[in-house]
Amino acid sequence: MAACREDRKPEAQQTKSSVIAWFEWARKNRIVIAMSGEVVYTPDGEVVGFADMMRWFPVQQ
Repeated sequence: MAACREDRKPEAQQTKSSVIAWFEWARKNRIVIAMSGEVVYTPDGEVVGFADMMRWFPVQQ
């Protein structure tokens, strides 16, 4: 309700947290080495869209 009163999307912070969590997991597992905007860089030097990488490599706990 607070998000509605403040005219903001309540999911924004949760989405950002899931992106950070995925990136940290992927970097730890050497799937990616860096991220800039909506792309990630693989150890091979490829530039891949972040959304594609999240779909190809879902977090495995």
